[in-house]
Amino acid sequence: MNRPARLAVPLALAALAAAASPAAAQGRMSILYDEQAAVRALTDPAGAGAPITAERGAFRQDPGPGGIFDPQGRDAAYRIAKLSASEIEGLSPEAMADRIQDEIDDPENPNTSGLVTIDEIGNRFNDGRVRITHSVKTVRGKRIRLSSTNRLIVTKNGYRIERGPAPLPFVSPSSPGARLSVAMEILSARPHPAGGSYAERVHLYIAPAFSTSIALGRGPHHHLGNDGLPHRATWRGVMPALARAGGVWVEMYHSFGGGGVTPMSAREWRVVPRVFTSYAARSGVDPARLHLTLTEAATAPEGASGCGDPMQCQWRLAAATPAGARMLENGPGAYRVGGQAATWRAEFDRVFGDS
Repeated sequence: MNRPARLAVPLALAALAAAASPAAAQGRMSILYDEQAAVRALTDPAGAGAPITAERGAFRQDPGPGGIFDPQGRDAAYRIAKLSASEIEGLSPEAMADRIQDEIDDPENPNTSGLVTIDEIGNRFNDGRVRITHSVKTVRGKRIRLSSTNRLIVTKNGYRIERGPAPLPFVSPSSPGARLSVAMEILSARPHPAGGSYAERVHLYIAPAFSTSIALGRGPHHHLGNDGLPHRATWRGVMPALARAGGVWVEMYHSFGGGGVTPMSAREWRVVPRVFTSYAARSGVDPARLHLTLTEAATAPEGASGCGDPMQCQWRLAAATPAGARMLENGPGAYRVGGQAATWRAEFDRVFGDS
C-alpha cells in the first residue's frame, strides 16, 4: 500500500541537512540492522575494545528506537530510511522513482542521512525460468525422451542427440526487476542537493535466493543445472538497478519459518562472494559497493570447522577468499547479531584495527 503523499522537504533545508551529514558514505560503511541492545553493544564506548563509530563508517537501519550513538536518538545523520520491496514492486517505474526519492527527502522515520535501503531484492525480481518440455520419439523400436532444447538426429547406424543452445527467459519490461532498473535510471538523472544522484543514495539488500541462484547456477547467466538445461531463473532485468545503487548488501544467511535465520554453509561462503562479484561486475556493478551482511548463529556454518565460535567463523569465512575479503573491506553489515554483538565488534576491531 502506498503512503499518502506528503509535502517535500524544501530544497535548501534538504541541502543543508545533507551537507552536515555523511549522506553518501565514502569508503568503508557498515549498516547495523538490529535491536537497540545489540546496537548499543556495538557502539557504546564503555564496551570492550574500540566502539563502532561514525568515523568507522557506522550507520543504523531505521526504524530503530534509541538511535545509534545517542540513546535519545539525536544522531539523525547516521540513520538510514527503509522501504520494503513489496511496497514498490507493483508501481510503475516513475512511481517507484518518486516513492524512493520521497523516502530519501522526507523519511517516514525522520533522519538526515539522505540514504534509503530497499529490503529486500529476492525472487519476485528475477526474470522467471524457461519452461522445458519433453517429447518421446521412437527410433528403431527404441523410445527416447527428448528435451525441447535438444534435437534428435537419426543416423545410418542409430541416432544421436544434439544439445541446442540453452534458451533464456524473456525479460518482460513489466516485471518488477525491469521496472526497478528503469526507476533507478530515472533516479540517476536526478541530482541530489548534496551532490551525486538520487540513485547513489539507494542501497539494496540482496536476498539469499538471488545470490545463491547466481552462485550455484552454471552458464553465462548462471541459470543452467549440471545437465546443461535451464533450471534456474535469470536476473538480467534487475542487474542494471544494482549497477546504479550506492551499495549492494549480500545477505549471507538463509531465513526459515518463524523469522529465524541461519548462516550460509562453508561452501556458500566460498562460492557466493566470488561468483556474485564476477557476475555483478559484468553488469556494471562497482566491486567497491558490494558488502557482506552477517547474522547471529547458533552453530558454525555447515561444513566449517576450526574457525572459532559461530560469529568468529563467519568473519573468518568472509576473509577466506579474495572476493570475500574485498567485500569485507568495503564494510560488513550486521543483521540481528543479538547476543553475539560483542563478538561482531571484537572481530571488526581485529580486522580493521582498534580505531
